[in-house]
Amino acid sequence: MQRGVQHDSRIAEQPRARSIAKEPSLQALAEQTRASWAKSVTCYGQLPEAFQDSFKTLLGDARSWPYTVLMPTYEGFMRRENSRLISSLGDKIYVMEKARNKTTCTCYPIEDISYIEEGVILLYAWIKISGIASDGVERSSTLRFNAVTDYLLAPIIKKIRPATGSPGDTDQNLELAKFDYLAQSNFKFMSYGRHSILPGEKVIHTIPQPEIQENMFTVLGRSFYKTVATAHISILTDRELILIRDEEQSRWSWNARYGGTRCYIPLNKITSVSVTRKESGLLALSIHLPGNDQIVSLFSSSNERELDLFLAGCTTRSRG
Repeated sequence: MQRGVQHDSRIAEQPRARSIAKEPSLQALAEQTRASWAKSVTCYGQLPEAFQDSFKTLLGDARSWPYTVLMPTYEGFMRRENSRLISSLGDKIYVMEKARNKTTCTCYPIEDISYIEEGVILLYAWIKISGIASDGVERSSTLRFNAVTDYLLAPIIKKIRPATGSPGDTDQNLELAKFDYLAQSNFKFMSYGRHSILPGEKVIHTIPQPEIQENMFTVLGRSFYKTVATAHISILTDRELILIRDEEQSRWSWNARYGGTRCYIPLNKITSVSVTRKESGLLALSIHLPGNDQIVSLFSSSNERELDLFLAGCTTRSRG
């Protein structure tokens, strides 16, 4: 009887041993995480072979190596990400992408970029460039990477954003203090707003909009809601329009919002602005950009007066 018990014990242990063997090691998980990190490229030897010929043509007879960042191929959050490379050369931004056996290159003259967006949700980060490419066609490029390496993209974002006056022209502390009123209602937007303002930039007007929800149905006295628009804030400065909003990945959940997006639109790229009233009573602010591109933000009717003032200021400064 004892031998029979021992035999059954060995049989029971075998499936568990196979299950443990399939679990990824901590080292494997760490390597997978590092695969999503953006990397600074400072010489040809660091370029993937797929980009070398295109980059050599791009560089031409340039005497200095352009600021370049690589987003390697990795298994992304929802799909496999293609290898992408972004480079700042002169007054142009180049985005290369390797998809299967083909490598493409899109050139964005900085003066023709309509806006740049940066976003982060926990460790998932991205930047999006949208505008009229060098071939005269409206295009956009999104580059995704691990948020721990977002500092590598900061020089690219800074170069694209419109130059401001000398930092001595404004009191930076005074400009940052214009977000203090958000300390109690939305501390995250207060922090985002402060970090979005460049030295020398003047804050003209801000409109915060809390999350907008719509009643779906009621069961046993309990109401269930759908998020129509996440919380956001529109910031008008003397150089650009900054749109900051909560992340939208959790629209149908009650979980906390762990990130957000910041969109920087040069005022001279705004062709027009308009406000329309939706059937639901909400107000839609439309920012019209070159190439029939537009960005729409929803506001509650309680923000109508502030929106009118914002609209007037935005129209005046974009024309100036």
